[in-house]
Amino acid sequence: MQEKWTYSLWGAAGGAIALAIVGFSWGGWVSGGTARMQADAAVWTALLPVCADAVLADPAAVAALKTKRASDYDDVVRDHLKTLAGRTDMGFTFRRDCGKAIEARMTHALAK
Repeated sequence: MQEKWTYSLWGAAGGAIALAIVGFSWGGWVSGGTARMQADAAVWTALLPVCADAVLADPAAVAALKTKRASDYDDVVRDHLKTLAGRTDMGFTFRRDCGKAIEARMTHALAK
């Protein structure tokens, strides 16, 4: 009887380890930290159009955009947009992507 329980427990432990390996490598499982990072990236991506609208609605920002090169639009975003949807932790990557969205809108408006 003792040997039966030993093998059962070893089998359960081996199955749990195999399940964890398969789940994290192929099953799409992620840890809590990775899920938080993915959710934060999704929020910033969703806020890109809002950022472009906010910058283009500010007349001072539009005047600054006309004097800057397209690659420097992130500086205009930094200078004219301090908070977005209650968040102040806009990083360089978000400002750069917002500048690219502004550039795309401005070229689209000029093409019309």
